[in-house]
Amino acid sequence: MKAQIQTSETPPISLAVSGFFDNEQAIEQAMHGCLQRGIPRDLIEVAVSPQAAPRFFGGKTGKPRDSWFSWAGRGALAGLLLTAAVSLILVMLPGYATSRSMAVVQLLGPDIGVIAGAALGALYGMLKPVTVSPQLQRVSQRRDSALMLVHLLSVQEARIIEGVLKAHGASQVEAEPDSLTMTATA
Repeated sequence: MKAQIQTSETPPISLAVSGFFDNEQAIEQAMHGCLQRGIPRDLIEVAVSPQAAPRFFGGKTGKPRDSWFSWAGRGALAGLLLTAAVSLILVMLPGYATSRSMAVVQLLGPDIGVIAGAALGALYGMLKPVTVSPQLQRVSQRRDSALMLVHLLSVQEARIIEGVLKAHGASQVEAEPDSLTMTATA
């Protein structure tokens, strides 16, 4: 791993650390070690190749999935903003009777917009093709092991997490620029 000198013009580098494990217990211990060092669980991924799947987690491995939940949040926000703007326009119309139909404007505005936007966002997230990060594609190199991947680490954190993975039996531990940040800056 090469350290990069950062200036005020250079965005901070973010690394992903990954390593292969031969058994499920070692993965759980390494994950616990990462959690103890303050790494959030949603930044830790475990992947297995189809050939290794029966050996790990009782063969109950799932397909790669995208974050449909985040698309639901994006849809809810878009629905809220859109219907709030429509409600504001309706209220501002000259001659609009505010006594009886104000409740209808409030109901049709943000309430239904958030629910409909969240539903449409979640549907889009579920139907959207899944893109597997280059780091997770590394799992295809080994047919007998599981790959653990920890995202969005600074250079100092990456060195610590490399040590944690190695201490729990990981092999072929690598730290490389994180694909999550490469797509965000590109």
